[in-house]
Amino acid sequence: MRTTLKTMSILALMAAFGLCAALANAGTTAGTVYLEPKVGIYANSNKNISSMFSYGAEAGYFFVDGFALGLEGLGYSVTQKRYPYSGATTYENVGAFSPIAWARYHFISDEKISVFAGIGLGGFFSNVNIPRNGFTSNMTEAAEIGFNVYLVNALSMQVAGRYQHIGEFTDKGSDNWGGNLALKYGF
Repeated sequence: MRTTLKTMSILALMAAFGLCAALANAGTTAGTVYLEPKVGIYANSNKNISSMFSYGAEAGYFFVDGFALGLEGLGYSVTQKRYPYSGATTYENVGAFSPIAWARYHFISDEKISVFAGIGLGGFFSNVNIPRNGFTSNMTEAAEIGFNVYLVNALSMQVAGRYQHIGEFTDKGSDNWGGNLALKYGF
């Protein structure tokens, strides 16, 4: 038991030192890999959806200085009108998953802050139609603009405003406006 505890402690210290060393040279430079856990909230245009909350992460790679490609996987909690209506409970909470591939360009980048714009394409999947008059599998197009404030060399707080379209460009789809907050780790 003691040997296992000592071994685990030594491995944890080695991992912490390795992480600190890796974080010493990141940002938006070519060759940087990043990971960012994030949360978000959205309002939308569809009368059948009340609100959307997202949570998940993104991983990506800077191919050249300032330009990154990433893959985001978000879980969604969607509050929408219940159908058929069941008395006093007219809304239901539905879970969904959305993978999106992103291309982002950081057009202002220095050691304290970076400003970026991005476009994304992916899907939005649920076991219940979202919106209720829509479909369970939807195409998703997205665009966002935001900024990173570097807390230390390779750890930043990211804030982004996002437009995300889900589904068809009819009343069976939804235009969503909102944003997300992330912690971005670069190494």
